[in-house]
Amino acid sequence: MRARPGRFALRHRRIHGTQIRLCRRSELVTATQEGSPTAAETGAPRGLFPLLAACSALGPVSTLLLISALPAIREEFGASTAATQAVISVFLFTFAAGIPLAGPLSDRYGRRPLVLGGLAIFFIGSLLAYLAPTLEFVVIARAIQAAGCAAATTVSRAVLGDIYPDWRLARALANLTLVMMIGTSVSPYLGGLITETNGWHAPFLFLLAFSGIVGIFAWRALPETRVSHSGALSLTAVGKASVGVLRNRAFLGCAIDAGVIYALYLGFITVAPYLLADMLGRPATDFGIYILFLSSGYFLGNLYVSRLRGHADLERVARFGIWLQAAAACAAFGFVLMGLTHPVWWFGPMLPLAFAQGLSLPHITATAVRLAPGYAGTASGMIGFSQQVCAAIAVQAMGFVPTSDPLPVLGFCAALSLVSIGAMILLDRLLHPQQTP
Repeated sequence: MRARPGRFALRHRRIHGTQIRLCRRSELVTATQEGSPTAAETGAPRGLFPLLAACSALGPVSTLLLISALPAIREEFGASTAATQAVISVFLFTFAAGIPLAGPLSDRYGRRPLVLGGLAIFFIGSLLAYLAPTLEFVVIARAIQAAGCAAATTVSRAVLGDIYPDWRLARALANLTLVMMIGTSVSPYLGGLITETNGWHAPFLFLLAFSGIVGIFAWRALPETRVSHSGALSLTAVGKASVGVLRNRAFLGCAIDAGVIYALYLGFITVAPYLLADMLGRPATDFGIYILFLSSGYFLGNLYVSRLRGHADLERVARFGIWLQAAAACAAFGFVLMGLTHPVWWFGPMLPLAFAQGLSLPHITATAVRLAPGYAGTASGMIGFSQQVCAAIAVQAMGFVPTSDPLPVLGFCAALSLVSIGAMILLDRLLHPQQTP
């Protein structure tokens, strides 16, 4: 059926006997096989949340562990800051490239095979990184890690989309983040500690063990939650479904805002260890202590969202979060402009900033997934792609800024927070066209 002209028209696509419906927020539906109960009706299996949290944490933990080790890696290989940043940025670019494949493949073949395969690939990449003799080899191994991580992380979120097909998805994502942050909160300090005591190789050994343990539990406990589509979908059909998702302008608004928020966060935390080491001569573990400002703020934001009920409350809180993020980023920039260069003045405002991101991201992600009902894997993959690409560009760009002054990176954060406000305004107009003058 051809879309009728007009703003954000309802569109239907029929691909190989399967109908794909893209709709605005007020017309969200769940496309399940007729007559079959959804996972939401039967309930999530016991113990599924911790397992999904571990899979979702694979990417953040592998990044946060290594961020503390970046100055040590730079020193070990005598590389520049920009070259060392490739350890993070190449991971993010590869992660981004894998995400659009992982989501549709999980829609086609199921969630369980993709998660198990991704964990196996990540395990191999961790082993190669641990044995790496050169910086280039480390970067290649990190790309292999990212390929596996793309499948495990993206599909674990799609599982939630299968189980919670309505407004409860935002709360479920917030709860998933709360469980996940038990590990990610301590990762920077743990990474700094094991780097100081055992060298820069040690974080990769930790990741090797972590992915192996998660893989064993996933093999034993992860159910298949994908609702079967009527008829056999080809990969070409799945590709067309992805294009259909991207044609939804409201979905693009969600993707842009989610990408900008993540780029702001990761752009700051990848430069902070260099600032602490080069500007102040601080050890790697100090970064793990200061980043608790961000971890605790993000945790509290998600905790608040997890207690909300109803779509209207979530939307209002997410909008407030975007404005609070901008206020906090501009405050940090202003403090440094006034000559306040102690790390507390950079990291202190990051607590309300991260709190604001915790308020906003669950709703943005859930809205994007619901805009493509029946294709949660594809939608989740596209959102993840946007986040990783934006973050990778930010991380590599920050590799060229001076590491003796926090002003450039804080100015970058303030600018991105204003872009996020613009994306939010655009998204509101697309989701609520009747309210636009």
